[in-house]
Amino acid sequence: MPLLSNEGFDELFDGAAKSIFRLETLPVYNPVSEASVLASYLAGGLCPKVGVTTPYMQRVTEQAARGIRRFRVHVVHSPLNDYLRYEMEWGYAFNSQAGEEIFILDTAERGRPDGLVNEDFWFFDETHVVRMDYRDDGEFLGKELLEAPDLAHYRAQRDLVMAQAVPFNEYWRAHPQYHRG
Repeated sequence: MPLLSNEGFDELFDGAAKSIFRLETLPVYNPVSEASVLASYLAGGLCPKVGVTTPYMQRVTEQAARGIRRFRVHVVHSPLNDYLRYEMEWGYAFNSQAGEEIFILDTAERGRPDGLVNEDFWFFDETHVVRMDYRDDGEFLGKELLEAPDLAHYRAQRDLVMAQAVPFNEYWRAHPQYHRG
């Protein structure tokens, strides 16, 4: 299946009318391309998002203002590794302020739902599915727009994780041991 271009991916975000859902299942994303930012986080550096609205955050804010629900669930297993702590503190904390609804499903606390697949994907308006492909180490390989996705399957996966996940802010407040300090 051919990889989806960045332009095609952007068109799906721009064309969404009701909802954009993301399922994340990996414990690490892009360890090579994000290595320097992660190192800065671990060294106690200042988050580059402080006082800045990134293009991603701007898009989330604009979509929320138009009534488009942008939400995600990240399936994790605590204790959180350094990457997940970084992602939550320097990513989710800011993106949630922009209007993205972020949820955490910690399988160490709630168990792993029966039937949950290990597949990362975006689900646009319950009609388009983009599968995200990664190497075993979490480095991004590409994205595929599925030509004839089983929409019932992707709805079921979304509903399965949403039924057990907790809002990010609630999860983060309940786990101060993961905060950098």
